[in-house]
Amino acid sequence: MALAAGLFAAAPALAQPAQDLVIGMPVASVANLDPHGATTNVQGILQVNAQIFEPLVNFVDGEYVPALATEWSANEDATRWTIKLREGVSFSDGSSLDAEDVRASMQRVVELAGPLAGLFKPLSIEIVSPSELVISSEVGQGALLGKLFMLAIAPSEKLGDDFGLNPVGTGPFVVDAFDPSQGVTLKANPGYWRGAPKLDSVTFRMIPEQAARTTALETGEIQLTWTLPDDQVATLSENPDLVVDTVTTMANIVLWFNSDRPAFADVEVRRALWSAIDFDTIIEALYPNTGSKMEGPLPATVFGASKQTPYVYDADAARAVLEAKGWDFDGTTVGVLMNNTTYKPLVDALLADWARIGVKGEVDLQEPAVGTKRLLDLDWDIAIVQPVITNTGDADYNLGRLYTCAANRTTYCDETLDALLTEAGAISDQARRAELYAEAGKIIWDNAVGMFPMDVKQVWAWSAALEGVRLDAVYKPDLTQIHFTK
Repeated sequence: MALAAGLFAAAPALAQPAQDLVIGMPVASVANLDPHGATTNVQGILQVNAQIFEPLVNFVDGEYVPALATEWSANEDATRWTIKLREGVSFSDGSSLDAEDVRASMQRVVELAGPLAGLFKPLSIEIVSPSELVISSEVGQGALLGKLFMLAIAPSEKLGDDFGLNPVGTGPFVVDAFDPSQGVTLKANPGYWRGAPKLDSVTFRMIPEQAARTTALETGEIQLTWTLPDDQVATLSENPDLVVDTVTTMANIVLWFNSDRPAFADVEVRRALWSAIDFDTIIEALYPNTGSKMEGPLPATVFGASKQTPYVYDADAARAVLEAKGWDFDGTTVGVLMNNTTYKPLVDALLADWARIGVKGEVDLQEPAVGTKRLLDLDWDIAIVQPVITNTGDADYNLGRLYTCAANRTTYCDETLDALLTEAGAISDQARRAELYAEAGKIIWDNAVGMFPMDVKQVWAWSAALEGVRLDAVYKPDLTQIHFTK
């Protein structure tokens, strides 16, 4: 009988893999975790805070979907929005989410005067009940959902000067350890309203050096990273222990023409200069994994994006147009203003294409502070803006912010374009807004306000032992479903 009992004894349970993820971040430090102040949109902080805090709405696959808000509606002119909050949601400190937390979070963004303050300054909040509020504005807020996507909700009673070092949110993770120069360790929030994440912990390690980050991935010191360069993709893809994939982001590379300069005042000249550049070949050669040719002035992932008629590369035709327009091939040298070298290979390649038809050009590289000042002062021939990130996911944050006469960011001014952008930003009918942005995009594209070569793609790589990785187009990665299988 003893032998029989031994035969039927329960086998020892197989050891389950540890659920502790280490992410290699392509940044040098994370100064603080305040979601409302000056560092709100800083890469690194944005990704960590996406695990701690949540907005009222999320932006997924080009659509705004419920998060801490479950319902919303607006009047026709979008001056009054009614928002209903999700009930039964608690912050990680145990306090309950209510409308006062939304009001306090929005007010704090405005008071701290960070990069998002302008989005919320025109708004006022009326609390109807703990789970319902009304957001009002004298000016229509057709793009309000995109703005709410950027608003991290925090408990009103916890907000203070040291909140960035002691953050509390409703998100799937909570802070376990934080060293600004080394990294952040988060642990799972067991009371998360969607259900606890599959990971027990996530550590964000700061590894700004690309070679060191790649080595750490290959040796298993980290198990996930992103923003990898093109020249690493082939090698990493051959590693059977890794998975490599790309995602199109909400960022694009833009080269604006200064149409106040006599050389660029004629739209036919601007179009010819664009058509003289073989962007297809340049992108394929330099950015096969981190870029894709743009089809309009907005990233393809953004609400309001539309496909426009492509500019066809034709160097001979471009030269003929420039000759007919009296381009001074000997006396004109086009400067391309840059404030960093990230996309200098792109600029070098386009200057080489221009040189083939006799157009002289040069890189006008400035240190960041000087380059930014000159960009804002309109002191440039052509300016490469690298990249333009449509943080809200809505065309209003890109076209409506940069291409109006009042903004005067590109020197181009068109009353018809202004009217389209104004109407699109001030109505609640989202289908009509998309139509208006398509019309506005056509004006910007056809008039060659700038050259729009490339949407930015992001390369991710992770351990093959992971499942549940969801590529992130909006710089707010969802880590809730990631887990180790071995």
